[in-house]
Amino acid sequence: MDTMFKILAVLGALAWIPQLFLLIRNHLIKPVVKIICENKIDIGYTTYGPIVNTSIALIAEKQKALIEKIEAELTHENNDTQKFTWKWFEETLHVVDLPNSGGSMPTRKNQTAIAINILKDELIEKKIGFQQNSFQSDQKIKDQLCTEDAINNAKADKPATDLRAAKSYNDLKDTYQNGFNWKVGDYSITYKVYENSVKTPFIHKMKFKITALDLNNLKPNIDSCLTEIDRFYIDNELETPSWNWSNIQLEEN
Repeated sequence: MDTMFKILAVLGALAWIPQLFLLIRNHLIKPVVKIICENKIDIGYTTYGPIVNTSIALIAEKQKALIEKIEAELTHENNDTQKFTWKWFEETLHVVDLPNSGGSMPTRKNQTAIAINILKDELIEKKIGFQQNSFQSDQKIKDQLCTEDAINNAKADKPATDLRAAKSYNDLKDTYQNGFNWKVGDYSITYKVYENSVKTPFIHKMKFKITALDLNNLKPNIDSCLTEIDRFYIDNELETPSWNWSNIQLEEN
């Protein structure tokens, strides 16, 4: 009888081996994220600083993937490097047909970039907005100081235009004037996709070129930034500035 119980115990233990094997395998196998980039990129400059917008498709192979962060590192031909971090992403949910016009209208969802969950063998495509943390940290400090001076002026019943003589106001203007760092020439761009369970990022490299025409198209945005400062702090009846963008072709690097 003891022999029978031992045999049944062994058979019961053996029955768990396939499940245990699957658990171990799933724990050890790490996801592989494949990156597919759109062949164009939007370059800009606003009160958010230098901006890069582009569409990226991601595929999770071998295992589901949790994307915690995506970065874009741009290096000019003179080795000047700029680092951008995702700030938002947008996806098309579905397309609505417009019966009267015969056309269609895509329905999109825009949200702050925190994380993306991708199932195994799933492909997701998103338009991603990248901005510079370094610029925005500096801008935030200058903006807070300028706001404090504006509040103090208001308490002292001084005209809003007095703020133009304040150091904080001119420091904020300098931030926007000096923050424009786009240059004519060849750039390489390295996308870095950080997955929760993998130590090193997945990388995809592209390249593009900014021409003198592209640069001249973007430079008026500096004045638009200064106008926006005036509109916010001094005269809210000023017209909201418009922003120029340069749409540039990307190539595999």
